[in-house]
Amino acid sequence: MYPLAVVMLLIAGLCDMFDGRIARVAASRAKREKIYGVQLDSLADVISFGVVPALIAYNMGYRDVLDLILYIFFIVCGAIRLAYFNTQALSDTPDLNMKYFTGVPIPVSCVLLPFLILISMLIDNLAVTSWIFRIFFLLLGVAYILKIRIRKFGLKTLATAAVFDIACLIAIALLNSK
Repeated sequence: MYPLAVVMLLIAGLCDMFDGRIARVAASRAKREKIYGVQLDSLADVISFGVVPALIAYNMGYRDVLDLILYIFFIVCGAIRLAYFNTQALSDTPDLNMKYFTGVPIPVSCVLLPFLILISMLIDNLAVTSWIFRIFFLLLGVAYILKIRIRKFGLKTLATAAVFDIACLIAIALLNSK
C-alpha cells in the first residue's frame, strides 16, 4: 500500500511547487486572505511532508518505540520550521514572499523519501534499513530547524528533483513487481 502513498506524496510535492506562484498571481486578494493562504499552505505542508512520510515509514514496518519518537520529533521540527517561516513572512516582507528559507524546507522530504525507500528495497534487511530510516528522520528533523539561510529553489532545480523522484518511483515499481 505504501507505493501508492509515495505517489500521492510526489503529487503533493508537485502541487506545492506551484501553489505559491499561483496564489501570487491573484494579486487582488486582501492582505487577510493572503495571510490565511500562508497559514493554510503550512498546514497542508506539515501534513503532506511531515505526517505522511512518517506514516509511510510506519507502514513499511518501522514501528519500534524509537521509530515513533523520531517520527514525532520529525513532525514537530517540520511544524516549528513552518511556523518560523510564516512569522518571517509576516514580519519581514510586505508581500509575504520570502526569497530565502531558514532551515531546510519541509517539502525536501518528498524528494528524499522515494530514494530512501528504493535503497531500503535494494538492501532488503530490516535491521539495517531501520537505522537508515532513523538517521534520515533525525537528521532531516534537525535540518528543518537549523538557523541557515537557503535561497528558494528555482524551477530548474525543482524540475531536476521531480525527474529524480520519477526515476526512483519507476525503480520502486519495477522492484515491487518482482
